[in-house]
Amino acid sequence: MSHVDYVIIRGCEAPEEVRPTLQRHGITAGPELHEKEKVEQVLLDALEAFPEAPICVVFQDTFWEFKHGVFLASDSGLDEAQVSWSLKEDELAGFEVPEAEEARVPLSVDADSLLDLFDGTAEDASAEEHLLSLPERFFELPKARQVLAQVAAVLEPKQFQVLVDIAGHYFVATLERKKGVALAPLYPWVEDGEVRKLMRSAVGTPTPGTFEPCPKKERARGGSKRDTQRPFTTGSLKARMDSVRDATVMNRAEYGHRTFVGTPEAFEQLEAALRAPENAGPGFAPVRSALYQVLFKCWPEKTRPLLFSGLEAEQDDAVRGQLYACLSKVEDPAAYHALARGMKVEPPGVIERLSQVIWRQKATVELLVREYLVPSWPEDRALADRVVKVLRDEYVEIPPAWVSEAPEELRKVLGPVLEKA
Repeated sequence: MSHVDYVIIRGCEAPEEVRPTLQRHGITAGPELHEKEKVEQVLLDALEAFPEAPICVVFQDTFWEFKHGVFLASDSGLDEAQVSWSLKEDELAGFEVPEAEEARVPLSVDADSLLDLFDGTAEDASAEEHLLSLPERFFELPKARQVLAQVAAVLEPKQFQVLVDIAGHYFVATLERKKGVALAPLYPWVEDGEVRKLMRSAVGTPTPGTFEPCPKKERARGGSKRDTQRPFTTGSLKARMDSVRDATVMNRAEYGHRTFVGTPEAFEQLEAALRAPENAGPGFAPVRSALYQVLFKCWPEKTRPLLFSGLEAEQDDAVRGQLYACLSKVEDPAAYHALARGMKVEPPGVIERLSQVIWRQKATVELLVREYLVPSWPEDRALADRVVKVLRDEYVEIPPAWVSEAPEELRKVLGPVLEKA
């Protein structure tokens, strides 16, 4: 069996008339994997159709992400070259930094306390005591600078260097303890000047070098030091979320049988974590949402009162959305009324989530139509329009009898969602 090399396309530069052909074969920048031989064949075919058009494709090796190559299709044929990296834009200037895929950064503090810094800014980071594993790539340059500067503030060695991918460009990041982080851009380099020009046009140019000082004040940490005996209420947001997801709440009663029993005291532990002041506030809203989800999945009857009390006390929109999602699976008049009322009183962010689940219960939809939609037309058109939009967007059919006493105008508006005889 022959070996197949896969690559990721990082950039593509071609004349306007050639681009539709390349796009039709998927030759565009993106995270998708491509067989290298097929990319070559597409370029050879394009070269036959457009012999005068120069085409440049920059690709990344899937085994070592820092290794890049470039295909150049021109009137002289198809050539391949390996990309070097330079600290200078106009000449080849080498550098030396660790080549590990993930740099393990020694810190003077518990590394778990920093994990929440990376939420939404990068691929997952991980922590082990005083060692922080930096992610391979960050999504945005400003946030990457700020995060790395905060890591530098608590660095254990005087200096630490690492290669980082920030928004598709490579930088040498030099973290200095209690000073900050310097980012030096790396420029893709090949010897041929024309190919180099096309290549840089394909992948873009990184921003110039910058320095981000450590914050003047120590970062206010929303979490606490990780305690393995209290996994749901201590440590970073990420650590608590991982603990909730990995919670052993059910055990096989007998090997080979699909009979399960609840792990002793698991419900009480998770319920206590839900009520714990350590998980209060907006910073730990995702923990509360995950706890509601696990509790309801494993103990639906015991969790039902928690859902209703949660609607009375919970302020976070995302958590309220999760509460409604759980209640949409509860066949009980109190649940029907809660969901129908939510369409009237909740803010847009919660209504969007509520709209995705309200169709699950026919009794809820009937309440919504009979007690909210019909009476609100035309006095409260905002509410009426909201309900009509949900019915249409979610393709919820309703019996004509539900709106038999409604104004003619409303029945016409509802025409597309009325059940056909």
